[in-house]
Amino acid sequence: MVRRLERLQTIAASAAVAGLVLGFLASIGLRLFPALSATGFWIVAILLLAAGLGGGLATVVRAREIDRNRWEVVEDPMLTSGEREYAHKEAERARRWSGTVFLTAPVALAYWAAYQVTPEAALGAPPLLAAVPLAGYLAGLVSAHLAQRRARPE
Repeated sequence: MVRRLERLQTIAASAAVAGLVLGFLASIGLRLFPALSATGFWIVAILLLAAGLGGGLATVVRAREIDRNRWEVVEDPMLTSGEREYAHKEAERARRWSGTVFLTAPVALAYWAAYQVTPEAALGAPPLLAAVPLAGYLAGLVSAHLAQRRARPE
């Protein structure tokens, strides 16, 4: 499972870079794909919502994995205090990076999609595309945290 989420994180980072590059090119008029119709707009909005939701869920699951690995390392009795401190710092860096990647990927793709939509097809709502993955990400975070809380007896 750890390798799959690391691979997914790498794919998400690549998607974020691709979305930013393609969005920039589309913003200066160099569209590599045809403009989206009204139907395409709604399909992309649903896909971005799903990507945001998946990113939120993946953020929480990946953070749990990172914490599990952290405590496996930190509980080694042979570690020095400096090595323990480094393990904690490295785990926090990894958590921040995974959260950033899983949030940025759908937002970057929304940036690109906003320039792929014709104004008439979007019904004046291209900014909606930026909010859709954010709403999905927050819903994913909240639902993953709630599921985690229910699974853990208090």
